[in-house]
Order: sequence, then structure tokens, then C-alpha cells
Amino acid sequence: MKKLAVFASGFGSNFQAIINSIKNNEVNAKIEILISDNPNSLAIQRAIKENIEVFAFNPKKYSNKKEYELEISKILINKNVDLLVLAGYMRIIGSTLLTNYVNKIINIHPSLLPKYKGKDAIGQAINAKEAITGVTVHYVNQALDSGEIILQKSLDISECKTREEIEMKIHAIEHKMYPLAIKKVLEGNMRKALISVSNKTKVVEFAKKLTDLNFQIISTGGTKKLLDEAGITTQSIDSYTGFPEILNGRVKTLHPKVHGGLLSLRDNLDHQKEVKNNHIEYIDLVCVNLYPFKETIEKPNITFDEAIEQIDIGGPSMLRSAAKNYKFVTAICDISDYDLVIDEIEKYGDTTLNTKKILSKKVFQTTAQYDTYISEYLTDEKIPEKLNKTYDFASELRYGENPHQTAAVYKNNKNPYSILNAKILNGKPLSYNNIQDANSAINILAEFNEPTAVLLKHMNPCGVASNDSLLKAYIDAFNCDPVSIFGGIVALNNEVNIELAKEMKKTFLEIIIAPKYTEEALAELCKKKNLRILELDTTKKNTDNMMIVSVNGGILYQELDKYIVNKEDLKVVSNLDVSDKEKEELLFAWKIVKHVKSNAIVLTQGKKTVGIGAGQMNRVGAAKIAMEWATAYGKTNNLTLASDAFFPFDDVVRISKQFGVTKIIQPGGSIRDEDSIKACDELGIKMVFTGNRHFKH
Repeated sequence: MKKLAVFASGFGSNFQAIINSIKNNEVNAKIEILISDNPNSLAIQRAIKENIEVFAFNPKKYSNKKEYELEISKILINKNVDLLVLAGYMRIIGSTLLTNYVNKIINIHPSLLPKYKGKDAIGQAINAKEAITGVTVHYVNQALDSGEIILQKSLDISECKTREEIEMKIHAIEHKMYPLAIKKVLEGNMRKALISVSNKTKVVEFAKKLTDLNFQIISTGGTKKLLDEAGITTQSIDSYTGFPEILNGRVKTLHPKVHGGLLSLRDNLDHQKEVKNNHIEYIDLVCVNLYPFKETIEKPNITFDEAIEQIDIGGPSMLRSAAKNYKFVTAICDISDYDLVIDEIEKYGDTTLNTKKILSKKVFQTTAQYDTYISEYLTDEKIPEKLNKTYDFASELRYGENPHQTAAVYKNNKNPYSILNAKILNGKPLSYNNIQDANSAINILAEFNEPTAVLLKHMNPCGVASNDSLLKAYIDAFNCDPVSIFGGIVALNNEVNIELAKEMKKTFLEIIIAPKYTEEALAELCKKKNLRILELDTTKKNTDNMMIVSVNGGILYQELDKYIVNKEDLKVVSNLDVSDKEKEELLFAWKIVKHVKSNAIVLTQGKKTVGIGAGQMNRVGAAKIAMEWATAYGKTNNLTLASDAFFPFDDVVRISKQFGVTKIIQPGGSIRDEDSIKACDELGIKMVFTGNRHFKH
């Protein structure tokens, strides 16, 4: 059992608090002797009552401080005292005791050192009109109130009306805090946890459990204030480092005592020597979550300077230091890991090495993503020198395109027009292929404002139609290719009512996407247990501007094809003129062919597709496929043909005449455009050029 010598000059309330903590088995120690420079001290009476030996002396009877300190030293050495505890001792400790008891003398002071050293610290804080003061327990050295801080706790005095009220609250803190500090010093193995969090969810509970597990908490700013208010004893970062927070908090944890305590290899003898020589203490756990940079830049009307202030420097630095040294330090950046860490410390005495390694990996993933958000925000080039993108894990998929391929989906919440933001009202989660197809379907749907139905399979439309009602649009789109839509996707841009629901229910579909469903419609569709019913606001705009495609060893990065052709952009190149209504029909077909795999030909009749030829190696082949489907369903008059790229020859024009095509829309730009124009004039077909193409690979 460790032995204490308590030094007291006055009332002895802290002395009594120490006595009580020993009686209650909170501190495993024995008070060997009370030293007092005041024979009339009430502390002496407390000692006598507890049968504690007393040495009371009158300093005036000694010629100098050294004489009485030599006498005290002899007594303490004889009693083999481990720790000297100053509890209201009104004398400055001299070199004799300091030499004999290096790092074995502690004191309690009524301020947040290094502020307000010396006498009347409470009065100094009041005169300075401080809103916050507190209590500090520290080691004693030759400089007044300047030794290494052991524990520290703040106190809000902004609403205290009298000095007496402040003193009462200070004493209450002292009586709880001093025994804790003595316990920490005597045990010598009290671990340190540095907690500094932006998101303070569950941090009080976490810190309380760490304290119960014999951790000393070091904290900063708002986190420290919150923990202090919850009654958790903490030490401020500036008192720990001995260096104040500066530059409005921009610099507070960037200090050798912090990073030395995190990075030192504890099984390296050279590191051990350097840690000791530089008075660095090990930090065993770091709990940090970063300034909310991403959340800040997503807010409206945030200025550049406001965004920059939310770039965390100290947080990532501490996390990375701790994560690098994961064998000795637990690094926590995710609130969801609090319980795991506490459970393992309770069970095993520390976080397991495997868990520390997993947490380390999470730290580097988190800080890498954090830096990517900053990099993306600061990058204004369309084609940057370094391409940094980040996505959050959404879910693991059953498999990829085929069952033998593993797959997962990651998301970026910036874009509201995303199938990953859809609410699944019925059916299983989406598969890899479902997500690809659904994404293609809503991209086609985004081209239209009027009631429109998109029916799609394998990322190509089976049918698309617009009409004055969604039911009519669906029927028109379905009739384009009622065979291919089996097991396909339907995307709609208006509310689904019961009539439309019953119509769609006639066909086996994988997915239906719509912004809303009536109660009756949803109930009807949900009768099909495996039908995936998705709710997505298809009136939103796609905010993505660039797209990424992977290739072996790299990626392709390009601007999304959002090019819009209007009526006034169309160039009539045939002899026959084109009416406004015909231009609308031409543009309808053009909007669809844009989303069909090249080589692509789309046939429409009014505002509905009647034939689609997709992904052929030559344009004539695509045209024949589209025309065969149109013919199969009797659609052979007044057709519009759209081609995603120019005609290198007049062959598609000449075939078109045989199948009832009356007008053609294509980009133009071939060196043999004139051949196609002449063929149109010869055959009585109208043709317009858009001036741009829509290759889709």
C-alpha cells in the first residue's frame, strides 16, 4: 500500500476529502503523517480524530527554509513516504524537498493553470471577468504553479452572484478531484484518452465509461466543456502541452507532447529514452471525428472562406499518428465503434490488436475521403491534373453482372436524381443489373416533361411514349415491343393510378419506378411479391456533369451528354419543308436515340416508338432491326427515323422509303451528306440535321 504525507495549513477540507476517499476504498493508500506549519490548523484536529500522526512546526523557530525542510525530509524518509500531497499548505516548497522528492509532490490550485498562478487565483479570475475558471492538480517544481498538470476541470461561473458561491463550487470540485488525481499518480498506469469531436453524439457516455475504466481524459474546446458539464473530469489540451490554444483554435493539438505520445514505439529503447527526456506521456486512445467540411459545403449560401475554416488540420493529424502506431494506440473516428472499444477494454483490458488494425484502416479511409472532399471543392478545372473522387459504401450486392462476380454499390449523395436514392416500396433489394438498367431508364425519362413512359431492358429502351395521360403513354410504349419488355423495367414521370397499375400488372416486370402511387395502385402492384416498386422523384434534375467508366489499368472521364437540340437548331436540308408539329416529332425521336447503344436507329410514330435498332456494327443493320419490329406490329406509315450519327451512304434513306418513313433526323457531317439529301428529295422524304451526334458505347 502506498504511503502519503499530507501538508496542510488551514481548515483541512481537502485533507478530509482524501481521508474519506481512503475510507471508502476509492484510493488504495495510507496517510502516514500530516505536516502543518500552523499549530492551530483545524487539519490537525482532523488528523488526531483519525489517529494520523502529526508533525506541526513553527517556521519562525528556524533560521531558514532549508532547516525545517531537512527535518521534514528525515521524518518522511524514515516513514518511507511515496507521495507528498499539498492540501492548502501555505508555504512554497523549497529545493530540499524538491530534490528529495522529484515528481513526488503534487498540489491543487483553484484556477485553470497556466492562468492565474499564485495567491488569490479566484480573485484574479473574478477581476478578469472570466466566465470559466476551474481547478488544476499538478506536480510541484521550482517555478510557482508551473509543474506538469495531472488533472484539470473547468467551472462556469458566469451566473455566480458572489465570490462565496464561486468558492463553494470550487471546493466541491476539489474534494472530488483531488482523490482521483492521487489515485492516478499512485497507480502510475492510468491510461490517457484524447477526445476531440465535432459530432458529439454519445461522446459523454463513451468518456464516462473510459473514466470508469481508469482512463484520464484529455480534451479540447467544446468537447471538454460538454464533458465537464456532464461531471467528467478532463484535462485541457493546453494544460497538457503547456502551450496555449492559439489562432482561434487553429493550433491546439499540433504539439510534440501530443504526437510524441501517439507515435512513440513503446518497445523501442531509443523511443523510450526520448519520451522520458522530453517529459512526454503516452496517449493510449484517440477519439476524433472531423470538422463537418462536407456538411458545410452542402449548405446553401456558404462562402469560400466559411468552407475553408471547416478544413480540419489537427484532427486528421492525430488520427493518422494514432493509426500509424495502431499496435499501441486505439484510433477511433466513427461513433459506431464506441461500444466495440468499450466492450473489448472491459473484457480484455485493452482493444484487441485485430480491432486496432481494423480501426486504423478505417482512419486512413476516412481521412483520405475527407481530403478528397476538400480537393473536389477546390478543383474548378473540368479535367484536373489529379482526379480524386469519393463514394460511401451503400451495400454489398448478391453478385455482379453474373453470379460468379462479386459486387457492391457505393453512392455519392450529392445527386438527388439517382436510383440509389429511390425508396423501395416492395420487392427485394436491387441487383447490379437492376441498378444499371434503372439508371438508364431514368436518364431517358429525364428528357421529357409531358407524361412519359420508358420501358427498358439491358440498358436499351424497348419502347418510349409521351401522351396526355400516363396510361396512354404506357400502352403506346408497351405496344412498340411487347415481347422484349418481359422481365424489364418501367419508368414513369407521373403518379401511378389504379388503372395504370392493373395494366402493368398484366406483364411480368422486374421494376417499376415512379414519383408517386395512389394507395389503390400500390396495393394492387404489391400483390406481386417479387415486383420491385420504387418511389423516386423523377422531376428532379440530374446534377452530375461528368461520368467515369473503368478500363484496364485506368478510367475514362468525360462530360455527361446533356446536349439539348431545340427546334431552332434544326437545319432542314431536304427540298420539302418541315412543320412545327413535325419538328416536335423529330425531336421526340432524337431524345430517345441519344440513349440507345450505337449504332442506333429509332423509329417513331407521333410521340411513340415503333421500332428500335440498337448496338449494331453497321447502321443499315440497326435500321433493318427497327423496321422489322415496326412492320411486325403494322406500323408502316408516317414514321420518323432518328439516327445517332451521320449517314456515310444513302443506303439507310433508300431502305426507309420501303417501310413508310416520311422524315429523318440525323447529325449530318459526312463527306457524302449530299448523297443522302438527294435520295430524300428523290423519294419525297423530309430530312433535318442537328449538327451534333450521340454515340453511346
